[in-house]
Amino acid sequence: MGVRGLTTYIAANAQRFLHPYELHDTDLVIDGDNLCIQLYLHSMQGMSAFGGNYDHYFRTVVEFFAVLRICNIQPWVLLDGGYEQCKLKTVRSRMLGRIQIVKHERPRSSKMVIPLLLREVFIDAMRAAKVSFMRCLFEADNEVAILARKLDCPVLSYDSDFYIHNVKYIPYVTLSHRIYRKVIENDEKYEIQWIRRLRGKNAKKRVLASTEEGPIEAAKAQYSYSYLDCSMYTIENLIGVEQELKSEMLPLFAALLGNDYISRSILRKFYASMKVGKVSRKVAVHQRRIVAILKWLKHHTVKSATTTILNQVQEKHRGALMRQLEGAMYGYNCEECISYEYFGFVEESNEKVENGADKFLEYLAEKDDEESATKELEDLNDEATEEGDSESEAAEEELSEDDEPSEKENDDDSSVVDRSFNWEPWLLKIYHAALTPRFVVDLYHSNLYINYPQMENINQPDSNELCYDLLRYIFALLKISQKASSFRYLTRCERVAQFRWLKFENVKFPEDVNFNPNKPKNLPLLKVAFRDFVNCNDLFIEVTSLPNNMQLYFLSLVYWATKEKAVTAIHLHALIISLIQLQVLDKRLPNKSRDVTLFQKNQKVFLESQRQSFKKTNPPSVDQPSKTQFKMLSGLITKPEAILTYEYMVPHFSINDRHLRKHAELDRPTVHVFAQLQAVVLNLFTLNALLGAPLEPIRIHEHYNGLFVHNLFQTLRLRKDPLEYIKGTVYRYSGASFEIHRMLYGWLVKFVPQLEDHLPMVAIQQNPKRSLQRKKKQPKQVVVNDCLEDAEPDDVKNDDEQVKYNDVNNLFSQLLLNDQ
Repeated sequence: MGVRGLTTYIAANAQRFLHPYELHDTDLVIDGDNLCIQLYLHSMQGMSAFGGNYDHYFRTVVEFFAVLRICNIQPWVLLDGGYEQCKLKTVRSRMLGRIQIVKHERPRSSKMVIPLLLREVFIDAMRAAKVSFMRCLFEADNEVAILARKLDCPVLSYDSDFYIHNVKYIPYVTLSHRIYRKVIENDEKYEIQWIRRLRGKNAKKRVLASTEEGPIEAAKAQYSYSYLDCSMYTIENLIGVEQELKSEMLPLFAALLGNDYISRSILRKFYASMKVGKVSRKVAVHQRRIVAILKWLKHHTVKSATTTILNQVQEKHRGALMRQLEGAMYGYNCEECISYEYFGFVEESNEKVENGADKFLEYLAEKDDEESATKELEDLNDEATEEGDSESEAAEEELSEDDEPSEKENDDDSSVVDRSFNWEPWLLKIYHAALTPRFVVDLYHSNLYINYPQMENINQPDSNELCYDLLRYIFALLKISQKASSFRYLTRCERVAQFRWLKFENVKFPEDVNFNPNKPKNLPLLKVAFRDFVNCNDLFIEVTSLPNNMQLYFLSLVYWATKEKAVTAIHLHALIISLIQLQVLDKRLPNKSRDVTLFQKNQKVFLESQRQSFKKTNPPSVDQPSKTQFKMLSGLITKPEAILTYEYMVPHFSINDRHLRKHAELDRPTVHVFAQLQAVVLNLFTLNALLGAPLEPIRIHEHYNGLFVHNLFQTLRLRKDPLEYIKGTVYRYSGASFEIHRMLYGWLVKFVPQLEDHLPMVAIQQNPKRSLQRKKKQPKQVVVNDCLEDAEPDDVKNDDEQVKYNDVNNLFSQLLLNDQ
């Protein structure tokens, strides 16, 4: 939710509010969506424009939880769910900002566009790391705080809400990813080591601090522990040890600062009425407001403060503000905890939990006997229209006429979640387990779909438009017992950097189809999504010949390539190469470094020796793809083949030099087409989950790396015969890899035959006659064939074969043959 300005205020006074802390041997409740984004920022490295380097991000997440495990930290991760109605105004504002970024994004930009499938990769990584997690129905902040209080452990996040919740809070930005080890011999002698993890369990230790010269002998050490360095905040840091400000006032303090639910513009008159004395002008505007409100609240009770606030608000806004304050108090004081039981803990007592909203109403009903607070209230009411204090000026500086909300907006919004809504048990089960994306609860609860734009071409319809039929089908599945037939759709406009609302009406479940949500593996219902395809029956028969973890992904490719006319064979070649690299070749690599310089440095000697002695083997040709053939071909790929092939691949994991120029532009048509693919993947992934997972879910980090695919596409589009280039250059050292590629590509072409009709996209088309005339005026040059570069005699069977070779990707290959 976020409390405006509080994070900056705490950071500016870090020595006062944050204290050093060694994190180890403890439970740790984690704000999952916040950690998801923070780790993405940690691993992004300016590559946001290319739509998601999911394999790299997956490894970053797994590595993070491995670090926690070394320090004996047990994580409990809670994920956000759908959006509450009262947050739609904030959602619209954030979407507008996202659209602006998408419109003006350039390669290597520091601005962030979250990839569409990032949260699904985060969840896959947690499953791989065996981390316990749960998805909440709505925002997870309250659940995170309650679970942390029950477990008496810290919270890891980077959300200002946790400065208000009564928890031990560790801001993520203060957490070091370095592992330190403290070895203690006695109370006066200890040693701190830095554990430098290389891979697996191998580690190097470096002593950073010690009480005496020389290392501590292991035999003399009493005990030791590994820990992460961080800073911790507790609520006493804000209200003071003597509690000059009562803790029950903090939710009111957060509401007065303004958050996603309460607009500061409503409180304009209240800000102008506060009398708190002078505040230094050296303090920033938003920080002056925080200091002023804290001072003001010290002289009030909950009742007197609420009464004063409501008296300073226009009457038409009082009802909405009261509901919002009630919701805020509920959020900060609620003790209802679903995750505690979900994670297997048992409540020690069966006492009824006090409702935070009811507690708030009790506060208002109490008799106020504090004379100082009453006097302050009377003074404020008498002087409500006066101006001149520092906080009033600060408020006027920041607020504008555009901030004033409409009466309708505030009356319609409510920050109290409708807890009486009836949830289908089958849906709750898969949703809490995060088997479906978070948007499912918006469709089910609010009849709403929020389509945040990806990196795409703003001059074309949004990338999710390709999936409208799938989205209708998903909605019909969710609403089959409620008989709802329409939902709203928030998305971007075409050509204009603005958002718009669409409405899908008359959404009906197919009459000839029966859906039993409790039945697992409803494959015939998944087939319904493709029933308009001419070869639908053959498609679902043949897809079983592919490995299980590829089946749903290849159905996505068929759907995408059939629906989108801009898809060519080159797009699919790039995607298949990416799949083979991430699923097959990476498993043979001892070092998966994506840095070209580091790879060549580490493998220089090996590469040189292998080039001299390497003999390429040609595996048997595969006519009919099958799981057995794929497994056989994958097993034929040796470690030397994988490393030699990776030498060609690794530069494509880095941003091309042309993108590093100051005013470099994205190839937006290409980016847009791949964004459409991600939209199809997300929708089919969701549909598959709702139908009981008839096919193995897509693990996109095993198939797709946005930058890698983008670079490969740019390379292949320049070739007249991409498949021949892939054989002679990309898989020059690995015949088995090429056979896998040819097998998978042949499977796709069988169901999307129009791909063969698309002409390859060559960047420059030259007139052959003009080229020959230009060659006559210039000295003859020997052109190196990139398919045979550095070839050894062992690679060629005889001289005749070498003479007859014609590389169609080399414009001068035929001339060389004529010279023979």
